[in-house]
Amino acid sequence: MSGRTRPGVGRACAAGFTLIELVVVIALIGAVGTMGAGLIARAVDMYRNTGARSALVDEAEVAVRRLSRELAGALPNSIRIVNADGGVYLEYVPVLASGRYRAFASVSAEPTGNDPLEFNAVPPDTSFQVLGPPVDVAAGSALVIYNLGIAPADVYAGDNRRAPTASGTALSTIAFDAAGASFPLDSPERRFFLVGTPVTYFCGPDGRLTRYAGYGWSAAQPTTGGGGLIGATTSRLASSVSACGFELTVGLANLGSVLLRMGLTRDGETVTLLEQVNIDATP
Repeated sequence: MSGRTRPGVGRACAAGFTLIELVVVIALIGAVGTMGAGLIARAVDMYRNTGARSALVDEAEVAVRRLSRELAGALPNSIRIVNADGGVYLEYVPVLASGRYRAFASVSAEPTGNDPLEFNAVPPDTSFQVLGPPVDVAAGSALVIYNLGIAPADVYAGDNRRAPTASGTALSTIAFDAAGASFPLDSPERRFFLVGTPVTYFCGPDGRLTRYAGYGWSAAQPTTGGGGLIGATTSRLASSVSACGFELTVGLANLGSVLLRMGLTRDGETVTLLEQVNIDATP
């Protein structure tokens, strides 16, 4: 009896783990866990970076698209750009409505019902008939004819800008305050524009793209440092702006463009957008 082995004792010992096997298993589990944690951390970083980049792209696109849309509807030859206050300013005049005026035929008597715009009348002419569809004249708008952006036809200086004396919808005749003088130049295309007050965009050293509106007319381009934008309504279109540039080009046949360049940087991510806006420089 002493030399016999009890049933099951040897099999139980053979089914156990040695200390070396246990150490190896623990080491393998630690290595796999470390690799898995690294992969998870990398995936989380990629997700976070992608989200930050997408947010920057969306913010830049919204700002650039709004600016592009507004510049496409700017008064011809009203866009002006200046570098000041550590940033760059872009100013333009928004067009609210436009049309063609009846030209003076230089005859002794116009047909009954006609109201042409005469440029050398004494006293100055104060109304004209709209050719084509009637237009809406908004309160507080200004009437502009043949804006060249230089004297004697500069909308900012007021040479070719007059105030309508009546506002309303679907008007076929526009009356205005001649301000003691006729319009300086006749438009070859007989075009007139009804415009709002100027608008300015400023890319400043604080990393913001700010829009200014509701301020007055100024012959010199206004800046915040010069006090010309005091009292304006402001709205921030983008933050974290690391690079910003506006370039105006006007070529032959009164065709021009504005190149918009904007870079945004946040949390180590940078995106840069370029947009070319075609503009009509035909006054």
